[in-house]
Amino acid sequence: MAKELSLMAVPRTVLGKQVKALRREGLVPGVVYGPAVAETIQVSVNRRELEKFYISYGHSALFTLNWESGSQQVFIKEVQVEPVRRAPLHVDFFAPNLKKELTSKVQVVLSHADEHAEGVLTQLVNEIEVRALPSAIPHQIDVNISSLLHAHDGIRAGQISLPEGVTLVTDPEIVVAMMIGEAGATAEEAADDAAAEIAAAAPETAAE
Repeated sequence: MAKELSLMAVPRTVLGKQVKALRREGLVPGVVYGPAVAETIQVSVNRRELEKFYISYGHSALFTLNWESGSQQVFIKEVQVEPVRRAPLHVDFFAPNLKKELTSKVQVVLSHADEHAEGVLTQLVNEIEVRALPSAIPHQIDVNISSLLHAHDGIRAGQISLPEGVTLVTDPEIVVAMMIGEAGATAEEAADDAAAEIAAAAPETAAE
């Protein structure tokens, strides 16, 4: 059973320039908006809890935001950060229509690399765009790269296995990861080679 994600918030009445006082107290001002709420809800969240949650789950995980007088299933839409210290200044929570599909970017995580593979593994795409009901969108997509064994081996977006109910929006021909064999080759050159070789091999793969 999947873990139910949640984050605590508190209602917020402090607005405008006065939110600086909240930040000094370790709170991050935020808003909840979207088709699932009748009007924008002003909230604040603990800075450390927000940072920990965002690092772990990013912007594509649906979770329950709880506060004293209510709760709402939301995504983290945007986190504004201070440019020098990178501390969060404001957070937008998006409350979607749970019965309507939406498009979201999801982090790609490479896994099961073969320790005997020849070459240097290069990840060209860190996120792919998918479409699904909000509850079906994964916070990350794990890509098995055990088949990448030799120079110019690569995997396209269209070759990634997606969870049930999730469809790919990103161009399926885009090379997500590849092996670079030549020490002097650039990532762009290797990507072009990998895309050409994968395209040439596609009919054989489909026939198997």
